[in-house]
Amino acid sequence: MRGLDITIRKRCENEGIRLRKALQIHAYDPLPARRLAQYLKVPVISPLEIPGIDEQLIQILLADNAGWSALTLPLGKEKHLIIYNPNHASTRYESNIMHELAHLLLGHQPICFHQLSGGLLSREFRIADEQAAEYLGGCLQIPARGLDWAFQRGMTLQEIANHFGASLQMVRYRCNMTGYEHKK
Repeated sequence: MRGLDITIRKRCENEGIRLRKALQIHAYDPLPARRLAQYLKVPVISPLEIPGIDEQLIQILLADNAGWSALTLPLGKEKHLIIYNPNHASTRYESNIMHELAHLLLGHQPICFHQLSGGLLSREFRIADEQAAEYLGGCLQIPARGLDWAFQRGMTLQEIANHFGASLQMVRYRCNMTGYEHKK
């Protein structure tokens, strides 16, 4: 991931800050994925919230081996719906939703679709697009300026994770990607 183009990385960091400013929050404030999705007018639901969904289909989608975290469905021109797996930890679905929003913000187009258990379609993106979405998703959850703020206050990685509603894995990823590796 370190090979991700510096211009894309800067664009992602700037986009994370721009969206926080639009929402009138600081780089050090948590940004829940649902709040960002609401601002972007992208509904976020779990399969349990799909009207009229068959109970058997819910069982398939929410099985331990269902093999999906979140997906974005197009609902027409410039409209999308994100469906997330509520069986994952809240920190994971925060990351998953941010990742899906990142694809939309970056204007990524899928290269193909795969059918998941339960009949839902999952999109597949180019590797470079996945890397950029992963990076932007991380910037949306924990901006570099937010990490700087946290380290200036002597916060541990776990405290940073708790503050931003992120997983410890996401905090480590952001530290690695922003040069805060030495702070661990």
